[in-house]
Amino acid sequence: MAGGHGPAPGGHPLRMPHVRPFYKVTATALGASMWFFIFYRAKKDGPVLLGWRHPFDH
Repeated sequence: MAGGHGPAPGGHPLRMPHVRPFYKVTATALGASMWFFIFYRAKKDGPVLLGWRHPFDH
C-alpha cells in the first residue's frame, strides 16, 4: 500500500542544514526562559485563569 521501500539510493532524502552553535544555544536559552516565564505566571495567576478566584479579590 503506502510502501516502505527503504531509503532513497543516495541515502537519507533530507539533508539537515548546518547551524552555528551560537544559534542552537540561543534558541535553547530563549525556549527555556519562555517556559520559566509561563510556569511563573501560572503559579501567580493560576487560580484566576482557572476561575477559582476573582481577579480583584484581595
